[in-house]
Amino acid sequence: MYKDAKQLFDSFDIEMDVSKYARDFSIAQQQIIEIIKAVSINAKVVIMDEPTSSLTDNETQILFRIIRSLKSKGISIIFITHRLDEVFEISDRLTVLRDGCFIGTKDIKDINKSELIKMMIGRELKQQFPQRDVQIGEECFRVDHISDGKKIKDVSFSVRKGEVLGFAGLVGAGRTETMRLIFGADKKTSGKIYINHREVQIKRPKQAVGKRVGFVTENRKEEGLFLRLPVRNNIVAVAIEKIKSMKILNFKKEKFFADKYVKELRINTPSINQSVVFLSGGNQQKVVLSKWLLSDSEVMILDEPTRGIDVGAKREIFEIINHLAAQGKAIVFISSEMEEILGISDRILVMHEGKISGEVTKENFSERIITEYAFGGA
Repeated sequence: MYKDAKQLFDSFDIEMDVSKYARDFSIAQQQIIEIIKAVSINAKVVIMDEPTSSLTDNETQILFRIIRSLKSKGISIIFITHRLDEVFEISDRLTVLRDGCFIGTKDIKDINKSELIKMMIGRELKQQFPQRDVQIGEECFRVDHISDGKKIKDVSFSVRKGEVLGFAGLVGAGRTETMRLIFGADKKTSGKIYINHREVQIKRPKQAVGKRVGFVTENRKEEGLFLRLPVRNNIVAVAIEKIKSMKILNFKKEKFFADKYVKELRINTPSINQSVVFLSGGNQQKVVLSKWLLSDSEVMILDEPTRGIDVGAKREIFEIINHLAAQGKAIVFISSEMEEILGISDRILVMHEGKISGEVTKENFSERIITEYAFGGA
């Protein structure tokens, strides 16, 4: 079994330790395993639902190599994605669905990106990244020499009020692991954290919440939401103290806050009593954001916040980020999409093998420079 699995990965030039448990791999590596598993049964049709949602550009090219290999063998691929560049790179035809309805089918050669966006959201999207005119203030969050003794090695950075600090790098570079150490989800072996120039102790998530640090995790289904609970319960989950009266839950307050954020963030749900498992990915992500907005977090860590959501919902997420920055919040934004990281950030740090390999300021933003840093270049 191990031999057959190794041969299968080798046939696509993918290095993978087939003796390890799948749970011990990153989400991106699990995604690749899932794809190879689908290929292994000699299927005639392979449906790939958001297969690149947690992959970097480099890993996406590996996937595309697999897809082209399958196509050459006469295998049909149904490729579901919200990443528009991928549609034009890998597809022969596209079909657009909106609100559960068939909108249309086009040959790739007969449509451009702006026409596709109009089909997807029902209107013209003039600009994907909204303009932000925010006066960046003083430093309010700093991490000094944080490590976990394993993967993360001596990471230091700071974020100022109103600033969006982007974190780029290949999947597996240590971005998520660094944020989990900061938030207290994993144990750090060294390093200090400062908020408003005062050192704070964060050893578990509850302490991070108490210090007004929010963390929108990349894995919303397993770590960010109570899927079987209604929207109203999820929105107040972190700021439960806000709906207490004499240590008793006040359901009128819960309804008030749930209604408030459903309206403000335009969460598309039949009611606040709907279980979040039945919402679309974009609306689920808005519920996660609502939870942290209600908690009044001063520092907001957003790990792949647009993963698996459509272009219209992405624009709304970017507007929320701009609104938070305008309020003087410090934003840490992690994304594997180069266009996003360049479009929303004020400054970008790049990680490679558990370390900060480079910093890029706004005036020097360049896909080439970020890619060089991501691969460990100086």
